[in-house]
Amino acid sequence: MPRKQQRSKPAYRPLHSIDTPLVVDRFSHECRGITSYQGKTLFVRNALPGERVSVRLEKSYKRYDEADAIDITDFSSDRVPPACPHYNSCGGCDLQHLNPERAPEIKQQLVLDQLQRFADCTPVIVEAPIISAATGYRRSARIGINQRQRDGALLTGFRRRQSAKLMDIDHCPVLDPRLDQLFSILHAYLDDLSDLRHLTEVLVSLGDTGGALRFRLTRPASEQLKERLTAIAAQLQLSAWTEDNQQQLTQLSPSSELSFLANHQTRLHFLPGDFLQVNASVNRAMIARAQAWLNPKADQVLLDMFCGLGNFSLPLAPHLKQVIGVEGSLTMVERARQNAVRNGINNAEFYCADLSQPIKASTWFRQGQADLILLDPPRSGAAELLPQLLQLKPAKLLYIACNPAALARDAAVLLEAGYCLQRFSVLDMFPNTSHIESMALFERNT
Repeated sequence: MPRKQQRSKPAYRPLHSIDTPLVVDRFSHECRGITSYQGKTLFVRNALPGERVSVRLEKSYKRYDEADAIDITDFSSDRVPPACPHYNSCGGCDLQHLNPERAPEIKQQLVLDQLQRFADCTPVIVEAPIISAATGYRRSARIGINQRQRDGALLTGFRRRQSAKLMDIDHCPVLDPRLDQLFSILHAYLDDLSDLRHLTEVLVSLGDTGGALRFRLTRPASEQLKERLTAIAAQLQLSAWTEDNQQQLTQLSPSSELSFLANHQTRLHFLPGDFLQVNASVNRAMIARAQAWLNPKADQVLLDMFCGLGNFSLPLAPHLKQVIGVEGSLTMVERARQNAVRNGINNAEFYCADLSQPIKASTWFRQGQADLILLDPPRSGAAELLPQLLQLKPAKLLYIACNPAALARDAAVLLEAGYCLQRFSVLDMFPNTSHIESMALFERNT
């Protein structure tokens, strides 16, 4: 019998540079430049509309390719020099080449375009974006720690762009100014230690005054290491904590109050590792705008979905008959309950529930009343949850979105159910990045 013919493997085609200048037409919804090459869509990092770029292909797919701009002519008037010397290598920020004063307006238009395209929806009122300083805004961050194999050198910083490898940095301009010396202090206290592979990261969490460093360890720390970690935190006037493989926290040094003002009368407390909105000033403005848009009344009930530690629930509670907060993390539910007690708020109840599952049997849902709903879902949105919530027929639903595509998809559901997109704005929660947060107020048609 003849041998079975072997199917040949496709030849490997290495990615390469395209020297022919390409004109960038527009932004993608991820704030990358869009052009085309040989009939195929090309998404280009570090490229602005109107610019002529030569590119290096990074990834190739069936329908599109991804590239990095390596030579630019006809510079856009919106281009600015990056604020950080690590920008071209670090994976933390991806939009420092865009004028930060123009970025919120551009991001807002990108979301409006998606709402129109995928939900056939135009807001009645588009309000000005909530903006932020482009640097010094981050009050929480996860900083990697590693020890290089070949020479034992300590690395502290963020992942390289499109890589899992850590790059060593000495300063990050987007971090809160209280952390200016963090990287140099880490090196000063840890450089001489020979075995640090079990120390993998430090999570920074800052309140309005105090704050904490939570060091992640894969095995128990020696007494010497505990002393060093405590000294690092003391240099920054922060408290030191460790977290083990079971996510158990151990406090190494006395803690100042870990809290922040959500508005002029509500102070929220947290522990290291709790979810915080990273931008304190934008968070306060967002809460104020949520109150203005919802305009809560003393006889109304608010249902706050994905409520966290009470970031929206508790500032709004004094204006309502009752607030019901629901969250998937029991730890955060307990924190919200503690914050209610600390603030003397007795009309707020908090429940733990998996909001990806049916909610009809839940105690809080069976109460059957929600005049107002505030929805702050993860990036995947609320496709399964939203139809269930609409059974309560709220007069208003405020959607806080961190993914424009999910917002557009869910907006179509709300419009089909008889709601109107009354107000919309973006929040520049993460300046210098392509991340877009937005808020959309839907009102039931009467």
